[in-house]
Parts: sequence; C-alpha cells; structure tokens
Amino acid sequence: MLIRPFRSTDAPLLAALYHASVHGAGRRYYTSAQLAVWSPAPADPARYLQQAVGRTFLVAEDASGRVIGYGDLEPDGHIDHLYCHPDAIGTGVGAALYRALEEAAKRDGIAQLYVEASENARPLFERRGFALDARNDFERNGVAIHNYRMSKRLRPPPVEGRT
Repeated sequence: MLIRPFRSTDAPLLAALYHASVHGAGRRYYTSAQLAVWSPAPADPARYLQQAVGRTFLVAEDASGRVIGYGDLEPDGHIDHLYCHPDAIGTGVGAALYRALEEAAKRDGIAQLYVEASENARPLFERRGFALDARNDFERNGVAIHNYRMSKRLRPPPVEGRT
C-alpha cells in the first residue's frame, strides 16, 4: 500500500469512494434513511478540490494503483474525513492513513486531534488512544442520526507560569 498526497485527479474517485463507504460500511450501524441523508449521492468532485486547500490530504493506493482510502487533517487538528473503500475496511488501510495523519500533526506542532467519528470509525479511533468526549445527536432533513466527538492529546498542555 502507498500513502501519498492528494492529486486533483483523485477528486472523482474520492467522491465515489466516500459514497460507497458510507453505504457499504454504514449499513451495519445506520438505517437506510440515515445513510440516505448522510450521503444521498456521490458528491461533486469539486468539493474535494476545495477541501484539499490548506489541509494535509492523503490518499491510499493498493499495489495496483487503485485508490482505496483517504483522510484529511485541518490545521487545528480536526480530522474531517477518514474513509476506506468497503472492500478495504479491516485490512489496515484506515490505520495506515491515521498513522500518516498523526505523524503530519506532530510534525506541524498540533497539540490535539479531534474527530466526529461514526459508529463504524469509533473503534479505530479508540484503538489509537482517542477519548470519547460526547455523543452528537442531530438531524439532517428530519432524520435523526449521530456520531461521536472524540479527541486525543499529542503533547501535554503548557504549564502555567513556565515558558
């Protein structure tokens, strides 16, 4: 597997992968109505071009060059997306992408990571030391859905009175 930076030509592939992942992996934990409001159709690929600006945006490829996952990290430590193709779930792709994002965060001096994790992703983040901060219950188009706010400190907070 290769983890590499996002390229503009990845955008259509990631839009399709996101939709496939939500509906493929999500059906284990979410209803069809919840999945339909989460990802009603593949997103416009232009969304990924905009999303990549100012972020660490990484893509995973298998040995044949097929895109099998992606993740992004915002400068404030927010992991917005971490998705794998349904065929790649459970094969270490998500873990490898997460490791690369955490390494980038440490390199960039980010003190804490946070995420809104789905039921599917929650175990991956828990295994990597994230704490559960809160369950987020919300509605999209009148459909109740939820995720989990989770966080992980990468370095200790500064001690008051010390420089």
